[in-house]
Amino acid sequence: MKKITILLYILLNLWAYGYDYPYKNPYVATVLATMPEDMPEFDETNYKEIKMDLKRGTVPKNLWYLEDFKFGLMAQKEKAPLIFLFAGTGSRYNSDKMVTMSRILYKKGFSVIMLPTSFDYNYIVNVSETHAPGYLLKDSEEIYELMKIVLDKVNKKIKYDDIFVTGYSLGGTISLALGKIDSRENYFNFKKILAINPTVNLYESAIKLDHLLDDNIHSEEELEQLIKKIISGVIQFSNRKGTISIDKSSIYSLFKELHLKEEELETLIGLAFRFIAIDVNYITDIMTKSGVYTDPNKKTTKFQSMEEYYKAVNYSNFEDYIKRIGYTTYKKTDKTLTLEKMISQSSLEAISNYLEEANNIMVITNEDEIILTKENMEFLKKTMGGKIKVYPHGGHCGNMFYKENVEFMVDYFLGGDPK
Repeated sequence: MKKITILLYILLNLWAYGYDYPYKNPYVATVLATMPEDMPEFDETNYKEIKMDLKRGTVPKNLWYLEDFKFGLMAQKEKAPLIFLFAGTGSRYNSDKMVTMSRILYKKGFSVIMLPTSFDYNYIVNVSETHAPGYLLKDSEEIYELMKIVLDKVNKKIKYDDIFVTGYSLGGTISLALGKIDSRENYFNFKKILAINPTVNLYESAIKLDHLLDDNIHSEEELEQLIKKIISGVIQFSNRKGTISIDKSSIYSLFKELHLKEEELETLIGLAFRFIAIDVNYITDIMTKSGVYTDPNKKTTKFQSMEEYYKAVNYSNFEDYIKRIGYTTYKKTDKTLTLEKMISQSSLEAISNYLEEANNIMVITNEDEIILTKENMEFLKKTMGGKIKVYPHGGHCGNMFYKENVEFMVDYFLGGDPK
């Protein structure tokens, strides 16, 4: 047994050594992602934006920019496999990550339907029946119905055969939950599902993201100093370059010059997600008329000042949203619901039997994933068995466009089970 353990250790280390994704620090990887030279080739393919009125009620006047549900389509001219691609937390259907992934998949011969997930602001306003996302099992049922509507909408614009599903971060988690639903309903008969860097428990990942900012910044002054440091570095770098634009190929040089400490990197990642949390708190409060931050009886105007609302929301985080708006909204329709039950049903553990038994699913993640707890990672490895690929480093979605990762993804979809 000891010899087997030693051999296994050697094999794992040889495999890790052979993986050349450059950023070994998970926070550096999360911030810098993948440089263009390390990505597969793809064309600057344009997507078609499609709008739909899903009749989910009146959109408040100050949220006029969120009117109509929007999604994207990249359609091959001939019959081709179709992929539903789902975005991460707070990301639009046409965010940089979504457009890049769509172009990569399109280059590989797929047609792509680009969809947001439940924490997208457009989704909250136009798709969600409760306007309060975060209850995984309920969100997924709603998204499954949305997929039917979307596919019907574009049916005359595409020719497809097999249907695949993938997504990153929250989109990866949703993809697996959709697989569970489809195994029961058999409406789409998904050929294969791939979850990229999924969260396991929405609540636990939200807390981890909250702490990235809260544990490192204790006052607005500290945050202001960090932002000033970055802005000053950007200005100096731009002056030496002779241009104010910084492209992806030069961002690593800028990054090295800033000499950011790990806690500063954590703060930047936490701050990016905090902006999402602030908007989610505000928009869901207006849409649900919860009265946590806004007066539900006060009329809104199209171009009203937002200052008083942002003062009320302040730096409210994901935990604030879950406890003060999300949970209380669902509690109104289910008096027996407890916060603990909602949290447990917003976890992949709630569909563990499906994950163990399904033979058309795969998970890609990283050993140093920053949104997973140690227990989350152990759950994925134990539950998925041979249906999981764990890279030694890459942080949260940092390596999702790395050539080796993309090759694995495409081989999984178009071939057998990749090794």
